Amino acid sequence: MADDPISVGHPFYFPTQVILLDDDPDFLEGVSLMLNKCLSFKLFQSAHQALEYVNNAHKHVQIQERCYSNYKTGPLESDSLSHIDIDQLHLEVLNGSRFQTASTVIVDYSMPEMNGLEFLLQLKNPFIKKVLLTGQADMELAIKAFNKQLIDQFIDKHDPKLRLKLNSIIESYQDQYFKNSFKLISDPIIANNRDAFLVDKKFQDFFSNFRKKHNYVEYYMIDTPAPGFLVIDDKGNQNNLLIFTDEAISSHLTVLKKINAPEILIKKVSSKELLPSFSFNDGNDEKHQDKVKHWENHYYPAVHISDSSNYFLALTPAMQIDNTKNQNIITYSDFLETNLITSEILH
Repeated sequence: MADDPISVGHPFYFPTQVILLDDDPDFLEGVSLMLNKCLSFKLFQSAHQALEYVNNAHKHVQIQERCYSNYKTGPLESDSLSHIDIDQLHLEVLNGSRFQTASTVIVDYSMPEMNGLEFLLQLKNPFIKKVLLTGQADMELAIKAFNKQLIDQFIDKHDPKLRLKLNSIIESYQDQYFKNSFKLISDPIIANNRDAFLVDKKFQDFFSNFRKKHNYVEYYMIDTPAPGFLVIDDKGNQNNLLIFTDEAISSHLTVLKKINAPEILIKKVSSKELLPSFSFNDGNDEKHQDKVKHWENHYYPAVHISDSSNYFLALTPAMQIDNTKNQNIITYSDFLETNLITSEILH
């Protein structure tokens, strides 16, 4: 039986862009009004301009170069070890073009410069999802293209459920884009059992609902001060969602007792009422004495996902903000506002 797609999470995620191409400006305008308001899109009436834009889009090579390294462990080609520096992932927030990543292209089949299928076959990025809009006359061609896996989906332009289908497909394809295009980063992390929450369905369900509830539109896995995620809302507000297991909490308690922490703190951590915003793992316990002394400022309410889950969470201030302060970070809200101003149809 195939795994539930939501049971495998992504080490990082940010909103991506949808490209709409049709030679009919009225239809383009109508389709754009059907899309979710929080969605980034770009409209094209010219196939050649759309092709140039998509094929020259940012490829996010920097994030892979920044995070990924490979070490030889022996003479054979297979003797190698991949390493991902997880704490480098969040620096992608400094990439001002991240929201311009095209993840889905939706194109009409019948156009004067080239037909939609010819256009889609010229896309250089193999991870972009391809959707063909068709009329009844083109339906047979679309079915053949789908069966040959030349496109990912086709939709009748006159389908009464066009709005519902488009938004559902786009949401799914944005998620799949990260699953497929960043495997060089995600596969080694997922293979590390220490970060098993990425393949834990209960955690992924909770995390998905949590992001929607608090409008966190992008997130980046972190390793410091503890395993978890840097979560960022559309206004750029940042928090750490730290993830603890019973073992991690027990280890923290051992140090608290060793340094004679206040009994009330030990009791609250032991009962999983509070969790820390820092870690003792660096071995320098003394530097944390002040945090333990003023524990009310450094311990936060714990959330237990479910009785059958081994994960306890704490939402804390983001320490990563120190790495990005004084930097011009483009928030998703700012990007959408700018994109709205410049989202006229490109001929």
